[in-house]
Amino acid sequence: MKNLILMLSCLFIYGAYANEDACIAARTNIVDKIKCLKKVKIKSITRYSLQYQKIEMTFTQPMDHQDSGSQQFEQRIVLLHKNIDEPMLLQTSGYAIFGVRPAHIARVFGTNQLQIEHRYFENSIPQKPDWKLLNIKQSADDFHAITVAFQKIYKKPWVNTGASKGGMTSTYHRYFYPDDVVGTVADVAPLSFSTTDQRYNYFLENVGGEDYRTCRENWKELQLKLLENRDLLLLRIQGHFSQLGSSDVAFEHSVIEAPFYFWQYGNPARCAKIPVNGTIEEMFQFLQSVAAINDYTDKKLTRFISYFYQAGTELGGPDNVTYHLEHLRKHEFQISQYTPKGEELIYSNEMMKKIKKWAENEADEILYIYGEFDPWTAAEYPMSKVGKNTTKLYVPAGNHGANFTKLVGKAKLQAYSIIGKWLEKKPQSMTKSKVVHTPALEDIEFELRKELKL
Repeated sequence: MKNLILMLSCLFIYGAYANEDACIAARTNIVDKIKCLKKVKIKSITRYSLQYQKIEMTFTQPMDHQDSGSQQFEQRIVLLHKNIDEPMLLQTSGYAIFGVRPAHIARVFGTNQLQIEHRYFENSIPQKPDWKLLNIKQSADDFHAITVAFQKIYKKPWVNTGASKGGMTSTYHRYFYPDDVVGTVADVAPLSFSTTDQRYNYFLENVGGEDYRTCRENWKELQLKLLENRDLLLLRIQGHFSQLGSSDVAFEHSVIEAPFYFWQYGNPARCAKIPVNGTIEEMFQFLQSVAAINDYTDKKLTRFISYFYQAGTELGGPDNVTYHLEHLRKHEFQISQYTPKGEELIYSNEMMKKIKKWAENEADEILYIYGEFDPWTAAEYPMSKVGKNTTKLYVPAGNHGANFTKLVGKAKLQAYSIIGKWLEKKPQSMTKSKVVHTPALEDIEFELRKELKL
């Protein structure tokens, strides 16, 4: 009976505030304020650290934002709450939520942080997903709905950010809803115009300049020797490969993609360790350390099949440098081999061309950061052609883990200044990331992207 009375009391209290704003204004506790948001379900509340309260939630979204009768799904979001009088960092990996911890911006500037899992990934998948509704417009609508809801509570400046696909997702959010946040920090975000974009090939053929010519040539030699010993090496491969068709396809794809992953996630110092004159076992183990065959198994590919669908319909991606391997190849290499079986795959670069035009003519208050040696830099976003406040900075010899804390000299000072202006805060410490020994969110995401070859 007591439980029933308590439940009815809660219903009366929150039901009395049909207007979310009035409900929020009447509450003082952050949890009570969040309970005023009708589409939010709180899953757990814990103390993350002395500074942050961690609140796990879901946000009810329609699968189709243009259809009010559409199937609904729950999108995972995680809040690290510090104080409603602090700015908000809106963060996404563009995939699942790989881990929960403050990102570098939240650390350095002492902000709140709201992480959003992308639709159709891990915990945010509709019961009966319509793949045609996995596109950048529907995703931006998701992010907009969440932003508008939580801005009723957090009224200080908002900045959004993400790395790789997360950086892409953050810019798409700005394309459709430019006023949702005051600034965007997009790390290592590419803008491709084909599923076989040739700009990546040119980059790989020239990365590092003359200083790394031998490294590039050694990689080609290693690829040749691996494929020449295909039959022997296939005996060492185990796993289920029904998505790609066979372990032979997986092996060939691994060999083809390895140089790209080497530059994307590696350290140029490893060039000296390429076992071009080593034993077959040494060559195979080096391949495994760069592009492990296990990453091509059904278990690994299924987890990110949503990404491959997006790449094959809208986002595009790189071609592969294979002219030196054609006499040894046995299989095709198409994005369709990685996408959901039975789903129609029609690629269009129309939206990416619109994003490019927007970046050149309308985008404002965006900071792009790239790694000098990262192959994805081949498809970097263009700067504004009309004098808008867009900035592009590079981490020297940087890879796909480039972010503002890894910049050097004037570039680093410039990045801190830009972000601080948006947040209306000074950095707590420009060396804070060095003082705090636990990894930041970007570090965790980088290691997982590296492991998963994303």
